[in-house]
Amino acid sequence: MNYCQNNCRILKSLAIMIGMLVSSILWFGCVTATMAAEPPDSSRSLEAVRFHRIKINGFWKQQIKLQTEKWLPHCVREMEPGGKGQELLNLVNTGKAIRGEPHDKFRGLPWADAYIYNVAEAICLALEVDPDGDRELAGAQDALRAKVNEWIPIILAAQNKDGYIHSFHVLNGKPRFTTIVDHEFYVMGYLIELGVAHYRMTSGEDRRLYDAAIRCADLLCDTFGPAPKRTWKNGHPGMEHALCRLGGLVNEVEGSGRGDKYVALARHFVDHQHEIEPDAYNQSDKPAVEMSDALGHAVRATYFYTAMADIARMQNDKSYTAAVDRLWTSAIDRKHYLTGGVGASDNGEAFGKDFELPNDGYCESCAGCGLSFWSESMHRLHTDARYCDAQERVLYNNVLGAVELTGRNFFYQNPLASDKSRYPWHGCPCCVGNIPRTLIAIKDLMYSVNEDRDTLYLNHFVDSEGEIPGIGGAALRIRQETRYPWDGVVRLTLHPAAPATFAMALRVPNRTESKLYTATPDFKSPPKITVNGQPQSPLVRDGYAVLKNTWKDGDCVELALPMEVQVVRCDDRVAADRGRVALQRGPLVYNFEDVDHPSPVGKAELKPGIEWKAVWKGDLLGGVMVLEGGGFTAVPNYARLNRGGASQVWMLQAEH
Repeated sequence: MNYCQNNCRILKSLAIMIGMLVSSILWFGCVTATMAAEPPDSSRSLEAVRFHRIKINGFWKQQIKLQTEKWLPHCVREMEPGGKGQELLNLVNTGKAIRGEPHDKFRGLPWADAYIYNVAEAICLALEVDPDGDRELAGAQDALRAKVNEWIPIILAAQNKDGYIHSFHVLNGKPRFTTIVDHEFYVMGYLIELGVAHYRMTSGEDRRLYDAAIRCADLLCDTFGPAPKRTWKNGHPGMEHALCRLGGLVNEVEGSGRGDKYVALARHFVDHQHEIEPDAYNQSDKPAVEMSDALGHAVRATYFYTAMADIARMQNDKSYTAAVDRLWTSAIDRKHYLTGGVGASDNGEAFGKDFELPNDGYCESCAGCGLSFWSESMHRLHTDARYCDAQERVLYNNVLGAVELTGRNFFYQNPLASDKSRYPWHGCPCCVGNIPRTLIAIKDLMYSVNEDRDTLYLNHFVDSEGEIPGIGGAALRIRQETRYPWDGVVRLTLHPAAPATFAMALRVPNRTESKLYTATPDFKSPPKITVNGQPQSPLVRDGYAVLKNTWKDGDCVELALPMEVQVVRCDDRVAADRGRVALQRGPLVYNFEDVDHPSPVGKAELKPGIEWKAVWKGDLLGGVMVLEGGGFTAVPNYARLNRGGASQVWMLQAEH
């Protein structure tokens, strides 16, 4: 009897265990099959997820604090009376001139108003970051908020009733739109972008700058376009992208189609740029749709190509798409620095010839910003992660390193080998506001959604928390936890308002997105991905691993990216880097500095086969992961030249 009872109990237990195992297998098989579903059609464009309120932690909070607490206040001081540039006085005096009051003359470069506008735009972005109990950050935001509110009446008073605004012309009594190099369009473009940013920051509750942007853009629409209107040339592109940004916002908030006229005007400017004083320097040597080689002033070029990508996406124009694709190939596969810098030549701050990448090359900070803008527009056009790969490179290694760790000095140029120190200001401080508005915008680059809002793309890895409306039919609060770029683990916790079916597309970085470079090891194997602890093997297409599921509150997705040190070699056609190697780990390119070595690194050689070890140094350069091996130490390129001496990215390698 006991024997039978025991056997029955055993058989019953086995049956339960087998049933549970079968259920688990079926559940796992079902999830895996769903996760491996085909990703959405990559030909469809993307919408950026822009956060009005977002918590940022970890590495990027450190960077945003530096910009918000140190660099932006420094810029404000230098632009106001008593500062190095005092650009604000031009706007003050323009307001007086318009009112018929006594006023001082214009000082500085004709495009000086632009610096005020892009610093104010950067402040608007900084104010959308939740200080989350950080008193220093909150205090800095309060001061900057007060400053923008102080500047707004000054800006508005400097605008004519018909929408025209340009201090240089008003104070000098010059006729409008008669001299290309006065850059009226360039300056007005920055005003329009400020209007867009301020509207978003205030959730449309304060329309003052938005309305000023509309007045300016409407004046341009009334003045320029097909005959009998005028055709005019933008000496420094920038207005075109601004008009596309404004058109997108107007369509979003005032109804579909209302903003199309601004995109159409941007198209008109780009289409006719070559008809007046054609010159490759300002991207007007030929019709835009015939361009194939990245040429001319690198800032102008990246801004111009950004607008081309915008127009290709917003007007679904195949000729523009083909042209901007050719230009991307030229710029990235033949003229791109390992640090993400563009514009090798100090002769005209321009792109060099193919494979012309001297290590003392120019790499202007504004050109790095322009490449980030262009990358975003290309990503939205093509839904391909390689554009985020290029954007990540330029943000972490070129733009981020422009500002000193004290937050009070910066680089206008960013060569890969230098012994120069940063400085507090520049004779043409076009970069001072561009740098922070580009870096703080990381909060709006992290995620994208497709038109149907049934796929959420994770583009950048930033420790953060925010809410995204309407993904898979429900609002989604998403928490991203990561120590990136120091660690490759990225953990996403999803909190949909209700169970929601949508795809998560996770970027799988390609650390050699330019054909100029090869890296060892090459990371061909897919990264490790789990959902609620269960391993997944999703399809990777266009640089994204796609996981489709019905997500519930608390579901967790974890991505583990490889972070081994990679030794990088450059195409032999780049003469400056023959026989040299560089190091990168994750998104960071590394730099060797004299201060860490007994003799100058410019004369040193790395032996082949060095085993590099990543070592955390919490007390060095604000906390960094250094690379050590063979008696050498390398620091992240963004932290270079904060301790004096000389530094370089590319090192000679000794022969076997």
